[in-house]
Amino acid sequence: MTLQIALGIPGLMSTWGIHALKVIADEAFDDYNYASVETLDDMRNAWTSRSSQNVILSSLYPDAALCAFLRRSKTPYIIFSESALDSIAHLIHQFAKQDIALVRSLSASIACVSQMRPHPFLVHLDRSKIGNVRIHRIIAQMCRQLGVSLTPAGMIRCLEQLGMDSTGSTTETGHIPTLEESAARISPHDVYQPEKVEGLLKIVQYAIEPFDGKILKGQVASLTWPQESFLLADKGGEPATGEIDLVGQARCLVYGPYFHLPAGEWNVRFFLDIDQNIYGQIFTIEIYSEDILGKIRVRPSGTGSFAAETTFRVEGPKIPIEIRLFTETGSIEGAIAHWHVELSPVHSEIGTPEDYQAGSDPEPEQDTVAMKLESVNHQD
Repeated sequence: MTLQIALGIPGLMSTWGIHALKVIADEAFDDYNYASVETLDDMRNAWTSRSSQNVILSSLYPDAALCAFLRRSKTPYIIFSESALDSIAHLIHQFAKQDIALVRSLSASIACVSQMRPHPFLVHLDRSKIGNVRIHRIIAQMCRQLGVSLTPAGMIRCLEQLGMDSTGSTTETGHIPTLEESAARISPHDVYQPEKVEGLLKIVQYAIEPFDGKILKGQVASLTWPQESFLLADKGGEPATGEIDLVGQARCLVYGPYFHLPAGEWNVRFFLDIDQNIYGQIFTIEIYSEDILGKIRVRPSGTGSFAAETTFRVEGPKIPIEIRLFTETGSIEGAIAHWHVELSPVHSEIGTPEDYQAGSDPEPEQDTVAMKLESVNHQD
C-alpha cells in the first residue's frame, strides 16, 4: 500500500514533477489512483473511494487542516517549488493571459504551502536549485520517497517518457536530459516577452519574489504591495495607476489587492504621497479578510510623504486580504500622488495557523488614529 502526496506552487516544476510521479507509478504499480485535493476532507474522500492500494495525491492549495495532518503524519510527501518570476512566466503561457489574477493565484499557493515545515518525510525539489542535474537523479530521489525500486529497464522507460532520446547509449548519462530539457520536450512552450508583461512582473517582484527560497523557512523580511496592484473604486475596478483623485463625496478610493499571506502576525505600513494641500482630509484604512482585521485613521498634515502602521493577524492563508482606503469627508480638490503598502512578519519566522490559535480571538483596531506619521516635506 502506497500513499504519496505532492505539494507545490503553480509552475513548470510542479507540472513536470506531478507528471513524473505518474510516469513512475505507471512503471512501478499494476494500477494506482490519482486525485488533486485541497482539503483534508478531499484527501479522506480520495482515500476511501480508491480502487487501488496505491494512491498519489497532489495539491497546490492545501488548506490548514490538510497541512496540519501532514505535519503530524508519517506520510511521505514532496514539495515542488520555483522562483516567483519562473512561476508567473509559466502561468502566463498556460492561461494565455497577463492578468493580476495569476499573481493572486500564485500568492494563494505560496501562503498555503508555507504552512508546511521541513521534516524527515519531506523531499523539497526547488527548480532554482536543481540546475543542470539530469533527471535520472531526480527520478531516483522520487522513487526513494515512494518506496519503490525500478529495474534498469523500468528506469529507461521512465526516462524515455520524460524526453530521453531512445537511441542513446544505456550505459552513458550524457544523453539523459536535464529538468529544463525534459520539460521542454514534454510540453514545448513559447518564451514570454518581458516588455509585454512589465507591469505584472513589477508586481510579482515586489509582492511575491521575497518568498523565493523561503517557502518552508518562514523568514521573509518584508514585501510590498505596490499601487498598481490595487483597484480604483471610482473606475469600476481599473488598476490604480497615476494620481488617485479625491474630488467628490466621502467614499472608498482604492481597494485590493486580494493577495494572500502566510499565517502569522504581520506589521503593515501604509504610505501616502500628498503633493497638494488636502485641507484636513482624514483617511480611513481597513484591512479585511472575511472580517475586519484592523482599522486606522490617518490625517496628513499638509503636503509630503506620510506613513501609518498597525498590526494584524492572519489565521486563514487561503483567504485573500483586502485593504480599503476611504475618505471620511467630501473634497473639492486634491489627489494622492502615490500610495503603496509594505508588510513584514512581526516575528522573525512566519508560523503555522495553530501557532496563532491560542488565547483570545483578535479584535480589530477600531478607529485607531495614527498620531505620529513619518513625514518628509517636499522641497522646492
